[in-house]
Amino acid sequence: MNEKQVRDRLGDLDRLARRHRVPGAAVAVGIGGTTIAAASGVVNTRTGVPVTAESVFQIQSITKVWTATLVMQLVDDGLVDLGDLVQDHLPGFRTADAAASARITIEHLLTHTGGFEGDLWTPTTSGDDALQRLVEDEVPRLPQPEEPGARYSYCSAGMAVLGRLVEVKRGRPYAAVLRERLAEPLGIAEIAFDANDALAFNTAIGHVPQGDRSVPLPVWATMPESNPAAGNRLAMSVRALLAFGAMHAADGLAPDGTRVLSADSARAMREARVPILATPAAPKAVGLGWEVLGGGPVVGHAGGAIGFGAMLHVIPEAGAAVALVTNGGDGASLVRELVEPLVEEMSGASLSGPAPDPVAADGLDRYTGVYANGTQHIEVTADGDGLKAVLESTGDAAAMIARAGLPPESAEIGLRPVDPDLFATGTGRYVQFLDTAEGPARFLQFGGRSVPRA
Repeated sequence: MNEKQVRDRLGDLDRLARRHRVPGAAVAVGIGGTTIAAASGVVNTRTGVPVTAESVFQIQSITKVWTATLVMQLVDDGLVDLGDLVQDHLPGFRTADAAASARITIEHLLTHTGGFEGDLWTPTTSGDDALQRLVEDEVPRLPQPEEPGARYSYCSAGMAVLGRLVEVKRGRPYAAVLRERLAEPLGIAEIAFDANDALAFNTAIGHVPQGDRSVPLPVWATMPESNPAAGNRLAMSVRALLAFGAMHAADGLAPDGTRVLSADSARAMREARVPILATPAAPKAVGLGWEVLGGGPVVGHAGGAIGFGAMLHVIPEAGAAVALVTNGGDGASLVRELVEPLVEEMSGASLSGPAPDPVAADGLDRYTGVYANGTQHIEVTADGDGLKAVLESTGDAAAMIARAGLPPESAEIGLRPVDPDLFATGTGRYVQFLDTAEGPARFLQFGGRSVPRA
């Protein structure tokens, strides 16, 4: 794909953003050393200030790949090894299961296979000790429903522990390390860790639907400052996000030739290590921080919170990367219609596939019941030839919804069987019931998380 073809594709941004009611968006493509960017809409419908390629948006969970990169720099410097027990470097680390947490390695945390509950968004402090307080005061109360290494279950709390590891090994707060070891070598200026930083830039605020329009959130960040390593507040321009992706596409080299990460570590991060469950149409795996897509030619990571969405894809063989940031609306459809076709053409990989055909329902009783963790309550009941799931946000998740000025969240989802233990939601997502061989399912894999039966 040449530069003109990319520019022509990005010319659809305005039309697609309007179709999917996205107030503001920016997209950037890096290929062959050239950056092509486009922007649409406004950073804030209240002010009407236009989005540019330099506007700053929250990137949320894409931060996890930045944290994984900082950890791999520790590996490069001989300060840690992937197989090291976390407690060898953070002696105070533990979950609610002291014996199991003593077996958790750095690689377990990088691959989301630590086995402990992962959605931890409890506020701690707003100072440099925020991450330390989260890891030392809050992580020890987290349940450990599975053995370390058992399987993938998305774990923001594990990334918090890795962020604290970076702080201890570098002797500086997480934000300072990220600025010094990633942002500065990559020439990134448009980056913010909190609202105070963000005020220096043309900064987007998140939007939520209200009737037939999108309205700005009452606050810039609905997530607390306590977990910067998992992506609670990190914000940057689409050009900055692309620069990070381009460095990974170049096996760790910055545009000026500076070695930011060893080639061995950059490649190791992209190796598929553990399958991600409930992805039958387009199977995925997890590497070290990255999600491995299309069977290997593409790695990527998404980020999302109330009012924000972001996506980064890296195509190493093409030396290319694609980044998108949005501040509301249906950003997922924008990714599917604008970004994924570009990535597929540049990589030759398929990021989507045909939905599995429905199958006859059988033995639904083993799936019904209540599944719950600290942030969600899911009640599953039989519903004709399939199942019905009623989801409610609880705990830290409910607190974020309240902070956004929104009513309590509840959703009802129909589930149709497409394979033994696997069900489709009707919106392109899937849920999988786990450990059903000897009785009722023990876990419901939903949104990447293994939620235990209550």
